[in-house]
Amino acid sequence: MAVIEHLDLTDNHFVLKYHADQQMVNHFHAHRGMEFMYIYKGKGHLMLDSRMYEFKSGQLIFFQPFQLHCIRQDNTSDYIRSYVVFEPSLFDTYLAPFPVLRSFFHHLWKDQLTKQIFELSEEHPLVLLYKELHERCSKVPRNTLAEEYGLFFVRFLCLLRPLWSEYNSSDGASIRSLNHAERIMDWVEEHYQEPFSIHELAKEVHLSHKHISALFKQKTGGTITDYLMAKRLNQACLLLKTSSKTISEICLESGFANLSYFCQFFKKRMSITPYQYRKQFLDL
Repeated sequence: MAVIEHLDLTDNHFVLKYHADQQMVNHFHAHRGMEFMYIYKGKGHLMLDSRMYEFKSGQLIFFQPFQLHCIRQDNTSDYIRSYVVFEPSLFDTYLAPFPVLRSFFHHLWKDQLTKQIFELSEEHPLVLLYKELHERCSKVPRNTLAEEYGLFFVRFLCLLRPLWSEYNSSDGASIRSLNHAERIMDWVEEHYQEPFSIHELAKEVHLSHKHISALFKQKTGGTITDYLMAKRLNQACLLLKTSSKTISEICLESGFANLSYFCQFFKKRMSITPYQYRKQFLDL
């Protein structure tokens, strides 16, 4: 079942996992922080913003806050990666003396992006920063970790900016036709606030409702309902963090028709109530 991943960002507002090799849980999910993940070994499929991509070793993948995604690992291969996840609003202050770099960071944080997967060798200086931070964190006093994270963050952006410019200035590939699973995800993105109708969806994609359910499961590993509820929960979390709307208003705007059910569903998936979730950001 889809969830908003509850990564602990309360301690220095930064999470580093170096050479993690645990198996990926195959579900649609999102998290409140920005994430940069480098894959040393592994392959499979990535669902990101209603699009499907192949991923493989030697790729850097970037996820924006609350960006819904699902990684389906090929079980025939190992899956080893390093990643950092951090709360962008708190690290923004590190960039105050560097207006150009800060503008680039805001682009990554808030703009609609055309590319979020990049090919990089393990020896690229940007990739080596993960190892350097991992080694530094094991040697310095705990009360200086925030400074280490901040220095990493600034250096990481400095190395990423020219790479980003290089990729985005090159000619893009021709626009491909969407597959059926992507068209289904697009429909959900447009209609998640409405009562769900499998028959309306079937008419939109010109397939029987039984066929589209089986097809979506085959392509993504999850059900259409999984994706719909992930989208609704994701939107609710985003509104709780960024708006002053009431819980009742957020419930309706996220596609939940019943406030009691919304609160129960939210607590079941997030382990805290909507009010408690919002309070985390007020406390920050």
